Amino acid sequence: MRNFAIAAVSSLLLLSACSDADQSVKNDFNSVLERVSQSYFAQRPEIATLYGITDGEAGDGVMSSLSYYDPASEQVRRDALKGMVETLAAVDASALSDGEKLGLRLIETEMRGAHLPAATVSYGSVLGEYGNWFLTYPVSHLSGPHVEIQALLEDKHPLQNTAQAEAFLTRLSAYGVVVDGLIEKVKHDQELGVIAPDFVLNNTINNLKMQLEHSAGDSTLVSSFYTKLAANNVAGADEFREKAILLVNSVFAPATQRLIDVLSAQLAESVHTAGIHRLPNGAALYQALITHMTDTSLTPDDIHNLGLDEVERIHLEMDVLLKQIGLNEAGVGARMQQMLNDPKYIYPSTDEGKAQLIADMRADLAMANERLPQWFGKLPDQEVVIRPVPPHREASGAGAYYDAPSKDGTRPGTYWINLSNVAANPSYGLQTLTYHEANPGHHLQTVLGLSDENHILGTIFYSNSAGEGWGLYAEKLASDMGIYENDPESDIGRLQAELHRAVRLVVDTGMHAKGWSREQAISYSIGVEGIHIDEATAEIERYAVWPGQALGYKLGEIKIGQLRTRAKEMLGDRFDIRTFHDRILENGSLPLNVMEDKIDAWIASQM
Repeated sequence: MRNFAIAAVSSLLLLSACSDADQSVKNDFNSVLERVSQSYFAQRPEIATLYGITDGEAGDGVMSSLSYYDPASEQVRRDALKGMVETLAAVDASALSDGEKLGLRLIETEMRGAHLPAATVSYGSVLGEYGNWFLTYPVSHLSGPHVEIQALLEDKHPLQNTAQAEAFLTRLSAYGVVVDGLIEKVKHDQELGVIAPDFVLNNTINNLKMQLEHSAGDSTLVSSFYTKLAANNVAGADEFREKAILLVNSVFAPATQRLIDVLSAQLAESVHTAGIHRLPNGAALYQALITHMTDTSLTPDDIHNLGLDEVERIHLEMDVLLKQIGLNEAGVGARMQQMLNDPKYIYPSTDEGKAQLIADMRADLAMANERLPQWFGKLPDQEVVIRPVPPHREASGAGAYYDAPSKDGTRPGTYWINLSNVAANPSYGLQTLTYHEANPGHHLQTVLGLSDENHILGTIFYSNSAGEGWGLYAEKLASDMGIYENDPESDIGRLQAELHRAVRLVVDTGMHAKGWSREQAISYSIGVEGIHIDEATAEIERYAVWPGQALGYKLGEIKIGQLRTRAKEMLGDRFDIRTFHDRILENGSLPLNVMEDKIDAWIASQM
């Protein structure tokens, strides 16, 4: 699958008869999308590799290029993004098909949202994580080129011929220049009064030190490079390996040490305050990030209060199930702690235990896959694979995440599970995690949204709220599918996962708008959810560096649920859940307001 082209737009939805003027507008639209695409990939060439876009489609030299992060390059990127927004806003949509209009609204809305934080403050990095996020801190333990580039080279850069091997080495040789520019940016932001919290700096420094633990020949950069070359019978694999070793020793390792030194020096001026309210124009930045990450103009107070209401509602549902399994006393959080500490739910922290955990996840996925045809008219034509996060990236990786497949299908959609602490993944929560990241969650969502009918920019500039909202909706959908029947423990795990997203509304706004400390947020999460302290700590430290992002899950899920209820009530017997799901997913992760307009129009067309 993934056979989209850079300027591909829906041909299925074109009007059967167009005037010459209309066709001229469509041709111009294709041309605009191609120009905007190439402008984007010139700024973020790594994302072309992530999605398997070739140089012929993305622009000459993209496969061997990297983004640069010095202040001047950052300004170029901001100006380029602003120019893309203005170009798309000027498109005459009158002759476009319905599908093209939706695609245009998606891309323009999300690009505008991505630019909004950059228009609010002069620090931070635009077009950062996942190719479209604004990063308040250019360097953190979770994101930045020091994280992205290593993962790109190890997992995603294709190595099927000598040209691709040379492109790998060209990128690796540029790493030092990238890091030096990043250091310039870090110092630039420091002069503006912006330094990451001390716990973020410490986490980042520790992760960077781990990259230097092994000799160049034993590093995963070199070993993964050589393994792929050998597997693909690329000529000169041994010589390429020696060149990579030389570059790790002469470029990668020294650049990593320089970044460690700069961040270590910043510790003396860093503070422990987690929220961005302390930063210059921090309140306005947080509001901009809410728009960027949730497609709404809700205030922090609105979101905080909604979170408190959702926590109360979900606690009531969990209480019923907890009593069914004999846990009758204490609060919900305390009873979830009892489950968490019950050995029968914990996989052994051994190779055998981890292998069993993966096997159980694969069985859960197979169970869901059998039921998908009853709930979706369109199904993904690619399977998803489940893999553990490599040990050297566990510290900088989330608990679980999904990577889209490559365009040509040579790299599958991958559901990564972090096994650094198996106790943080009790058995009763595994099913829900799998259904969020794989099917009917992100894998199904991504593959269906990445058809030839949708432009690649609509995938890159996806709606965080619609994308993650669908993942949370998919967890609840698994319950609708009957998967949790006669399994109250796993259903409790599902509700705990939903509770986790409601808690995010409370603690994210608590830290960034209400002055909550890191410790206060961790304590609240543990007390309300009953999760492991390691999970709570990792989550809170994630929200500290990605303000607003975690709000999208619950806000998006609520909107999708509201639209489903509205459609069912208005259509009655004419309501088909398969068609509804197809309509939600077929144009990619639409901004919530665009999604609502689309579903309302579909409802009207069925009446």
